[in-house]
Amino acid sequence: ACRPFSGSFYLRQVLASVDYHMGSDLVDFMHGWLNYQIEHHMWPQLSMLSYQKSAPLMEEICRRHGVPYVKQNVFWRLKKTVDIMVGKTSMRWFPESYEEEYLKIDSVQEAKALKGQ
Repeated sequence: ACRPFSGSFYLRQVLASVDYHMGSDLVDFMHGWLNYQIEHHMWPQLSMLSYQKSAPLMEEICRRHGVPYVKQNVFWRLKKTVDIMVGKTSMRWFPESYEEEYLKIDSVQEAKALKGQ
């Protein structure tokens, strides 16, 4: 199972979140800084302005590890949400292959930590 603050936990945060267009103070203000959903789910204790700084880093980390970093238009996401709500489509499934890989990594890390105690 997914352990809090483990690799699989953070992977789920990225895969289950979507960022909206971002970058300028005006765009971020108009979105109420809610456009940084991935960063918020990774680091909920950060200030809104810190999300601007962390977004490029998060996107690069995801790219480096082959994890989808989804950034879409807020109106497109609203349409997709309504389509799910009315039964026109369904939510995407969590890719189990990702989780299996990260759960193995988590188990190895946990075993190493227990040996070190």
